[in-house]
Amino acid sequence: MLCPFCIDDVKFKKEKIGGRSTLVYLCPTCNEQVPALYAKDYSKYPPVVISAIGFRQHGKTVYFATLFFTLKKLTLARDWPDFYTMGLNEDSLDTVYGNARMLDDGFLPDSTPKNFPRPTMIRAEGVPMQPNCSLLMFDTGGECFEKPTQLVQFAGFVRRAEAAMLLISIADLDDARAGMQQLLNTYIVGMGELSGDTKNQNLIVVFTKADKLVGHFTGKWADLATYLIDGSVDALAETETYLDRMREISDLLHDFTEEELHAHEFINAAESNFKSLSFSIISALGTEPDGAELSVEIVPRRILDPILWVMEKSFDGPLRSLKRWWGW
Repeated sequence: MLCPFCIDDVKFKKEKIGGRSTLVYLCPTCNEQVPALYAKDYSKYPPVVISAIGFRQHGKTVYFATLFFTLKKLTLARDWPDFYTMGLNEDSLDTVYGNARMLDDGFLPDSTPKNFPRPTMIRAEGVPMQPNCSLLMFDTGGECFEKPTQLVQFAGFVRRAEAAMLLISIADLDDARAGMQQLLNTYIVGMGELSGDTKNQNLIVVFTKADKLVGHFTGKWADLATYLIDGSVDALAETETYLDRMREISDLLHDFTEEELHAHEFINAAESNFKSLSFSIISALGTEPDGAELSVEIVPRRILDPILWVMEKSFDGPLRSLKRWWGW
């Protein structure tokens, strides 16, 4: 079993601690108390590690906050029969509902400090065409991805992800080509130092703050602007069609990255060093905030696409085939 804290493969032990009359699950490596629901239902809800990789101020923390807002405030369960999510421990409950309330009140979360983060653990059931799972979401400071040594020290969780998720704000890079390549190069070197192999991972490139890019989505790229602007949750009701559309947009973003950003070296390195390469665009807020405050109500655009990509790439073979054979 994967410990959600030290991310080692272990066999959880059961002990009484702190004067409790009941047994709790403990990791024998890090001695952290593991959520009972995570441990008891491990085979029914296998873990999916979601690692947000990106520089400072590129939207990682805001993305997760908006994702939690979307899961709790919008009407996914109306269109997805049997769908629900729930936090697996007290910290996760505080994070999910606290972030949703914060955005509701018109404020943004603080930047994430540079440390080895504790995961936000969320059970996801009833996502169409995907197996049920436990999402382990890790977010750490962007400084951790500026040097391989920092990645090794503070972001070791990346080695356990089936899909690596790079969050990149093109508008916040002085030189898009150089910045993208630096982030990718740092990640590949760091993974090597962690004894990981990126060739066993799928790479998902997420262009964040895409509302700032709409002006560049003209001519042959106009479909990207249309996709972003029309990015409400209603389209998710037709999940199979939605996933097909995600693939089309990924291909178009691949071409945009080559032809408009001229990031050929990034594409070549990604395709050479990873199992697969996919692209996504999101706008977590829908518009530019006023510092740490929101001047208007947020309108998340395509906020679930990266998570759907991660789930799509994390489960190969029998689990997904069985789910799709049943029509979900």
